[in-house]
Amino acid sequence: MKPGSDGGKQGQFPSAFAVEALDLCKIVPDAAGSLTILDHINLTVASGQTLAVRGASGSGKSTLLGLLAGLDVPSSGTVRLFGSDLSTLDEDGRARLRAGRIGFVFQSFQLLEHLTALENVMLPLEIGSAAVDQDARARALDLLSRVGLADRASHEARTLSGGEQQRVALARAFVTEPTLLFADEPTGSLDSATGSTVIELMFDLNRSFGSTLVVVTHDPEVAKRCARRLELKAGRIVAHDGEAPR
Repeated sequence: MKPGSDGGKQGQFPSAFAVEALDLCKIVPDAAGSLTILDHINLTVASGQTLAVRGASGSGKSTLLGLLAGLDVPSSGTVRLFGSDLSTLDEDGRARLRAGRIGFVFQSFQLLEHLTALENVMLPLEIGSAAVDQDARARALDLLSRVGLADRASHEARTLSGGEQQRVALARAFVTEPTLLFADEPTGSLDSATGSTVIELMFDLNRSFGSTLVVVTHDPEVAKRCARRLELKAGRIVAHDGEAPR
């Protein structure tokens, strides 16, 4: 199989795919003139699949995730989410496409430190709403309970441990019952035991909601939990697995 290809026919995008990339490139200026971060990436992720993206630091993993999520724009190539070509949408249009359908989990948690755990989880439900009803509050409390933090709901994020903050971030990611979840090194800043707990919770929640999952990880144990795995090297796909062993 040629590097950069997942074996599918280029140019064909079945509607069953949640995430699609065709000849995706990202080039940025640098002191030498330009730097190619991603080089002709071809990738499809079917609805409900789990995919791990691995690679050394600087291989382009996080850049790929940002492009697939529509948080960044490619130098060339096509990205489609749920069949919508992101190149036809402006920033507001991409945000509307993501709203309520896509969740994010980041290594740095990205919580608002002055808000409580509950308020952080409720944030995605507040976006675009004039008020948050009791149902939204109940949903946020339910997710905090699922990640074992019901008794920390009223605590400000800055008072929580790193593992607790990541569990709040998981609850926030799933509170909208997303169709698709992107996770960028979700255990990268946690110790081994805490990271294992967070990963168990992430996969348990993902199964519960039936979401598609794309996770960037350096951890081979996390990758083994995914049905598909690919490895990036110098911005190109150099290895691609199908179904993970059961």
